[in-house]
Amino acid sequence: MNLERYRLNNPALAGILDRVALIRAYQAIIDGLVSGRSGQAVQVINVDEHTLTLGVGSAAMASRMRFEAPDLLTRLHRALDAHPGAPRPASIRVRVAPANAPTRRERPRVEREPSRTGSQALDVLASVHEGEELARALQRLSRAINPDDANH
Repeated sequence: MNLERYRLNNPALAGILDRVALIRAYQAIIDGLVSGRSGQAVQVINVDEHTLTLGVGSAAMASRMRFEAPDLLTRLHRALDAHPGAPRPASIRVRVAPANAPTRRERPRVEREPSRTGSQALDVLASVHEGEELARALQRLSRAINPDDANH
């Protein structure tokens, strides 16, 4: 697939692709600056003129990276001398972002029986919007969920 063709016709896509390229370039630089096994665990999450946001896999690693952040920032600025025009972040933010974070489970939908209280609440809302289409819709809904009286 040729992304350049789509990029030329879609400015929003071009912006996204430029952002991805910037983050990947910073990732390559950070990979070279952070030594050993820890370098593999550091992920560039975001970058701008103010802050470089890094994600690490554990709180212990985050503490270590926060301690090393001033030195890392100095080395990053030296590395960026070879890339004029690239954003030069003023600070580094470290976030814990485990690679195998649990996915958010969908809460089961709770089915509720129609209630008199719900019907009355809809009637009150309808009276506030009297004469409007919204009021008529609220009244219809109130009648539909009233368990006692279909002619409400």
